[in-house]
Amino acid sequence: MTGAVPEDLAALALPGAPDLAPCGAWGVAAVQRVDTSYARYTSALWRFETADGAAPPRRLTPEGPWSDTAPAVAPDGTRVAFRSDRDGTQRLWLAGAEGGEPAPLDGAPEGRPAEYVWLDAQRLLVRCARRAEPAGAPVVVDWLRYKSDGEPGPVEPVDTLWVLRLDRTGARCAARLLRDGGAALRLSHPAPDARGGVFYAARPRHSDALHPGGEVRRFDMASGEDTLVLRFPAPVRALAVTASGRPVALAGSAAGHSVEPPRVRWADDGTPVFPGQDLECERVLLADSRALGAPRLLATAGERVLFAATVAGEVALYAGEPGGAAARIGPSGRSVADFAAAPDGTLALCLESAAEPVELYAGQRRVSSFNTAWARDARPVAPEEVSAVSADGLTVRGLLYRASAGRGDTLLRVHGGPHMVYGNAFDLETQSLVAAGFHVLLPEVRGGAGRGTAFRALSVDGWGRGDLDDVLALADLAVATGLAPADRLYLAGGSYGGYLTNWALTRTGRFRAAVSERSVANLVSKYGTSDNGFTVNRHEFGGTDLYEAAGAARLWERSPLAHVADVTTPLLLIHGEADQRCPVEQSEQFYAALRRRGHETVLARYPGASHSFATSGRPDHRLHRLHLILHWLRTHAAREPATGATPPRPAA
Repeated sequence: MTGAVPEDLAALALPGAPDLAPCGAWGVAAVQRVDTSYARYTSALWRFETADGAAPPRRLTPEGPWSDTAPAVAPDGTRVAFRSDRDGTQRLWLAGAEGGEPAPLDGAPEGRPAEYVWLDAQRLLVRCARRAEPAGAPVVVDWLRYKSDGEPGPVEPVDTLWVLRLDRTGARCAARLLRDGGAALRLSHPAPDARGGVFYAARPRHSDALHPGGEVRRFDMASGEDTLVLRFPAPVRALAVTASGRPVALAGSAAGHSVEPPRVRWADDGTPVFPGQDLECERVLLADSRALGAPRLLATAGERVLFAATVAGEVALYAGEPGGAAARIGPSGRSVADFAAAPDGTLALCLESAAEPVELYAGQRRVSSFNTAWARDARPVAPEEVSAVSADGLTVRGLLYRASAGRGDTLLRVHGGPHMVYGNAFDLETQSLVAAGFHVLLPEVRGGAGRGTAFRALSVDGWGRGDLDDVLALADLAVATGLAPADRLYLAGGSYGGYLTNWALTRTGRFRAAVSERSVANLVSKYGTSDNGFTVNRHEFGGTDLYEAAGAARLWERSPLAHVADVTTPLLLIHGEADQRCPVEQSEQFYAALRRRGHETVLARYPGASHSFATSGRPDHRLHRLHLILHWLRTHAAREPATGATPPRPAA
């Protein structure tokens, strides 16, 4: 076998969620697979040693039709807590450090254990997420921010914070409620401060505020006192505490938009830990072959602060002492999918590259070979960097994956966000397209991540303007360099990339066929149906408010639906029916308008699928989607157009 295929979803083993024993000598990670029926994800825990020359990783918990994930090693190194659905419900389990049959932790509170950390060898601090209403119950809302993509319903979860004290057997625990989120706060990122307290992040619930921001609070476990430490204008993405007890937060300094990325800040006064460094402290590198879950973004090792940042097409791990500068650590030429740090500074890394699926590393040394045999057979392709000059003189970059055979058919895939980016990360979809004979060109559109805040800000009030010029400049490059004939260009994009795909088709007929996923077609209706339309749309379009006099007219003019009569390119629309970020009505409107005009268009709907289903949804949906895209592109690649390529239309 040579070349990737969609069915390789079930061939890859993806390590994630690493944790290290306090001694730093060994660690545990969850290794995720897709079962061969593509019905579900499964995962098991694997133990690995960090010393040079150590034995390869070994399975700590048995594999089965369940998911063991999010391991946390106890301070004495004798056992590992983890979350599992082995008995049909998500709850905490314990495994011995050397393996053996794991056991459920009886006596723990109801609700999904979303986050947990060991306080000492006998106590766990746990944040449980539970729903205020049972699934399927009628919902009456009286607040603005009542939906969030990926939530099973329109009611915000109510989180609780607990201390679980294990008995002598380690099989049962006594649970003590510390904090009930109730109707006021949602708790996240609990971080013990080693002085009998817990720092946690909170945000208002049932909020009508456009920009409710976030808080850092401290709960004293002895007195029960809960105090506000600091209020941030933007949500708090992560929390950690230095060895001296000072809290560190990952948060932005501007409300209501994503141009200003999160920064590492002191959680007690909001000042930057590393002032003067323009580092985008987030993981926004697009790819479809990583373990599910929330990867670590921030950690401490003694007084040292470690964090993930998107830089020049990679997710890098940075670290530094307060008062100094943060520097990149870890192997170069790879991106960090997840990480953990021991108190002595030992690192466990889950690293990937464009041609290598995720593997485990201990510092600079690779310790796993989960995907070596697959990569040897499939021979994934590494990209080359290209660049072009956009209409206004801006240099834009791209990654080009060359197919070894074919007629020059070239697919341009536009990233989402717009503050996301393609880069040095393994993407099975890209590899499958290349193996099918398509060159794949990934443009870096203005506004994307990794080139600094000023570059991100170029998206503001620029949707469908300079960003389209960026894509067309790289399309011109493909033709000018002989990569693709002028009539063998294709266009695809998801989310914001779907918006730009839709918009491009109203401005040019040069693409042979297109794929638009979870896209935006009508900015007016998105304003009120999306979970973030009334905030993101307002900022990204220069402060335009739908309810101001000229707002609706301006948003409508920038909507692809307003110009649908100009579309001539065959279009495949793909959308999840439970998408709350870009609701399915966006594709429905575009599809109906195109079909009414007799245009060649197909709409694929995926029941229950959220905005991110292409990378984390049901495996059978993901497999169907990949085959559908390949079939659509192959069909139009084989079809000879009646009149040749349509020349570009001038921009409106």
